[in-house]
Amino acid sequence: MKQIKENWKAIEAIEAEVRELTGDSEAGFNQNLYFIGPRQLMLSLQYRKRAPNGKWTKKVYEKMIAAKYCPFTGLPLYHENEDNHDQ
Repeated sequence: MKQIKENWKAIEAIEAEVRELTGDSEAGFNQNLYFIGPRQLMLSLQYRKRAPNGKWTKKVYEKMIAAKYCPFTGLPLYHENEDNHDQ
């Protein structure tokens, strides 16, 4: 997928603010980098499972979901053409 660079500005601005506030130069949203292709914004989905007795487990499981839209602006983060892996 090809990134739409201008639609990443809100995400990058929040990451920069957190880096400045914390002093951590690597602070940022969960992300996944594929070997080929642009940065992917990953959102963490947390859930529990039911135990055999029907009660919810205390253990929390996590599944990572790739965001297709900016969670702050609603703008698409990528062009629809998935064949193009340019950044």
